[in-house]
Amino acid sequence: MTKKLLVTGASGFLGWHVARHAPAGWRTVGTWHGNAAGLHPKSEAIQLDLTDRDAVWRTLKAVNPDAVFHLAAASNPTHCEANPNETRLLNVEATTWLAEMCAERRCKLLFTSSSQVYDGIAAPFSETPTPSPRNEYGRQKLEAEKSIQMVSPAAAIVRVAVMYGQAGTGTKNFLQQWLETWRRGEAVTAFFDEIRSFLSGQSAAAGLFLLLEKGAEGVFNLGGATAMSRYEFAKLSSGALLLPEAKIIGKSQNEVETAAFRPADLTFDLRKIREIGFEPQAPGEDFEKLRD
Repeated sequence: MTKKLLVTGASGFLGWHVARHAPAGWRTVGTWHGNAAGLHPKSEAIQLDLTDRDAVWRTLKAVNPDAVFHLAAASNPTHCEANPNETRLLNVEATTWLAEMCAERRCKLLFTSSSQVYDGIAAPFSETPTPSPRNEYGRQKLEAEKSIQMVSPAAAIVRVAVMYGQAGTGTKNFLQQWLETWRRGEAVTAFFDEIRSFLSGQSAAAGLFLLLEKGAEGVFNLGGATAMSRYEFAKLSSGALLLPEAKIIGKSQNEVETAAFRPADLTFDLRKIREIGFEPQAPGEDFEKLRD
């Protein structure tokens, strides 16, 4: 029997991969707001403003999903820093409404949080200690996590690492932007003192579906097997993409002023998600698909 999965933010990078890699037996219905071009062709589409509480309830009733992946977010830290009230409406309040509705309908909820909930000081980070985010985006994600745990304790909360890889025509991740820059013969600037657990979009989608299959509850880190600096990742990427002449400028975080705080080291401890069967991949997946 086919089950229905409602995916918010289906036109974003991860939503595209969720629709593309959905296992047999799952029908994906994706919501989008302002970027229909980012939808994967396999996803059925519904335009939805998640900040319209009544519209969200009507959509849940109409679709009647077996599970919900809540991926939609105002995820640009700079934008969140400059517009905390506007972004909090989507990142916290709308998330809380959706969690309440899923609990009422007994619908399994998976919520994607962020590595930005961690402060970047004492890596690697496990899920157990209470995080102490240093920017507005991280604070909003942590507040949303706490709200979900209050109203929908059976939900799975997934703190996702920085993602990379292939995506649809209407959305791009940082690696695709680097590739376009290199193809123009221009230099990419990357921090050598900013460490991340880089995760391919395909692996991220696989992790979410594994958590769904296992009926997982609580908080999980989801990242790649090998943490490295953005500069190291740029070097690895340019080689894998067969761009030996790619120009890369390494800089320290201290050399660049940013509106939102950027945690230095967000390396994940992945023991918890490994225990349920997730096999983290080393950086390198999806590089071949980006060459063409």
